Amino acid sequence: MPRTLLLEIGSDEIPARYLPSAFVQLKSRAEAAFQNARLGYGSVAVFGTPRRLCLYVEGLAEAGDDVSRKVRGPSKKVAYDQDGNPTKALLGFAKSIGVDPSSVTVENENGGEYVYGVKFEKGLPAPEILKKALPDVVMGMECPYPLRWGDRDYRWYRAIRWVVCLYGDEVVPVEIAGITAGRSTYGHRTLHPGQADIPDAESYFQVMADCSVMVDQDLRRKQITMGAEWWAKDIGGVPLIDEDLLSEVVCISEHPSPFLGKFDDKYLSLPKDVLLTAMRHHQRYFPVVNEDGKVLPGFVGVRDGDPDESIDIVRKGNEWVLRARLEDAEFFYNQDIKTPLKDRLDDLKGVRFLRDAGTMYEKTLRMAELAKELASYLELSSEETERSVLAATLAKCDLTTALVREFPELEGIMGGVYAANDGLHEEVARALTQQYLPRGAEDPIPYKGVCSVTALCDKLDTLAVAFSLGVEVSGSQDPLGLRRAALGVINIILGHGYDVDLDKLLDTPLKLASQVVSKPAADAREKLRAFLLGRLEIGLLEKGYAAGVVRAVLGGKEQRLTRIPLMTEALSEFSKRPELADAVTGWRRTSVLGKASASRQVSEDLLKEEPEKNLYKAVTERLEQANLLFEEKRYGEYLALLAGLRPHVDECLDKVLIMAEDPAVKANRLALLGTVSDLYTRFADFSHVLSLV
Repeated sequence: MPRTLLLEIGSDEIPARYLPSAFVQLKSRAEAAFQNARLGYGSVAVFGTPRRLCLYVEGLAEAGDDVSRKVRGPSKKVAYDQDGNPTKALLGFAKSIGVDPSSVTVENENGGEYVYGVKFEKGLPAPEILKKALPDVVMGMECPYPLRWGDRDYRWYRAIRWVVCLYGDEVVPVEIAGITAGRSTYGHRTLHPGQADIPDAESYFQVMADCSVMVDQDLRRKQITMGAEWWAKDIGGVPLIDEDLLSEVVCISEHPSPFLGKFDDKYLSLPKDVLLTAMRHHQRYFPVVNEDGKVLPGFVGVRDGDPDESIDIVRKGNEWVLRARLEDAEFFYNQDIKTPLKDRLDDLKGVRFLRDAGTMYEKTLRMAELAKELASYLELSSEETERSVLAATLAKCDLTTALVREFPELEGIMGGVYAANDGLHEEVARALTQQYLPRGAEDPIPYKGVCSVTALCDKLDTLAVAFSLGVEVSGSQDPLGLRRAALGVINIILGHGYDVDLDKLLDTPLKLASQVVSKPAADAREKLRAFLLGRLEIGLLEKGYAAGVVRAVLGGKEQRLTRIPLMTEALSEFSKRPELADAVTGWRRTSVLGKASASRQVSEDLLKEEPEKNLYKAVTERLEQANLLFEEKRYGEYLALLAGLRPHVDECLDKVLIMAEDPAVKANRLALLGTVSDLYTRFADFSHVLSLV
């Protein structure tokens, strides 16, 4: 009869940022292990706190499923002698799979005859499977920065201290990191520091509740959210709940107890972002705001412990810490506003950008020059161009302010605040605030125009300098945030529909980078281009497009990034139609020979045979229409036009000797095929969709 499985891994405190991915990994690895062992189950859930990960499986079968599978043995010639009697080879094969030699069969395969037998495998009991599978499930998890401990050099998020493994009420003596599982767990570190025995898997949550541990992270999330809302009402507001902060607070607590703290309303004169940053990033508090979004003089903190005992002392301690931070922020802010941003430009000469790549002052000069070029390319007005150059010039000046040195999270944001204080145009101030957007896939992109130009200048310069230096991005190693910068470039261009050519977009950043990098990498352009297209490829794959379709379009000659998603959609739809075979065949038959000629000049006088004349006529008649369809983004019709060329391509290649003895005729025919091939390669590299035909 199926039973419930409980596996609890107790450890030292796991950092909050690792827990969400640990939940996903543990669940997926356990499911894969059960499936590989043919062990049936009802549902798999994963719970956890900083001190424990819990795998909870309901309806786990008592044993793995039995299975019979056909196994190939030796060839018939080897299995039987001349008289048809079994040889030692056949007898050994039959013994290895546990069958009688007379039960095997002979089947044809790839022109030969082979012996086959049916091997029966009985499913193993669940405890035996678990003892073998669970250690690999746990210790095989990918940890960003694993801790190493013990004589056998164990590696995991943090050192494992205890293991519980129950199958129903039966202890499964799984050994993980040198610890044999039992039924004893530990409660909350301060509220219930001792051991507690779990009688059976189904009793786990009640036992943990008695030990003051809320194992279910979703329940902790709900408790924190409801508590924050309840306490915020006390001062007439609502909590400003940031999902990242909420997730972090959930993952650092086992018994969350929200409480209300207050601060002097004199600090409300500080910019809103300063207040929010001081509470969120530094103290992990939830700010309280009114219905208009104005910050109120209060916050909701979360204690990991008793909601009542000595809570006044806890509240006062947190209020004291926040008051000290706000006092510092007020002092630094008042000092900073005494010096205009433009007067801080020279101070950037003392701030390094990248190793062997000069200072932030030099970066701002490059950004200003790039802003002028980019604004012109994007056809901004003269006023917008002037503001873009100014914003790029001042973009990094807030790095030298005392407030940003104290609160690095406010980089850029305070630049916008100080620009507004200096009386600069609101578009310049906004551009400084938005220059780092988007920071992630979920972030909004900067406003179109000056803001986007400033953000693009920053990201393109960083990418160009890094790739000129030969910086490599691999695995999880991306200390300069180049993936984020590349994704930002792609999202801004696509989001605003900037119809810019990628190669042209990279010209100025790479040229400016070469002036600061003494020996630029020879392959910087090629690698940077591939890196940006790689971010675009990932985005398209995440939208559900087939990998072959995406790579086909990216392998074409189109460099205007905003068109690639539209082309991908068109090819994805066209791939469902039978005409795809005609387009792919037309590409396949012309691409190889078309590459043999660099010329695309076709002389009608040298067209000798009707099939080649017909192909030339078909192409010339369609060329203007093809260009129109392509430029108007009518890609479905363009693909249909390509498919319609196949009969003419087939006739020409089937009846005309392309590699003619006359060099002029040969060159002319190759130029014709090159012209045809260009129509296909302009859209895609169809080799990636051959399997769809």
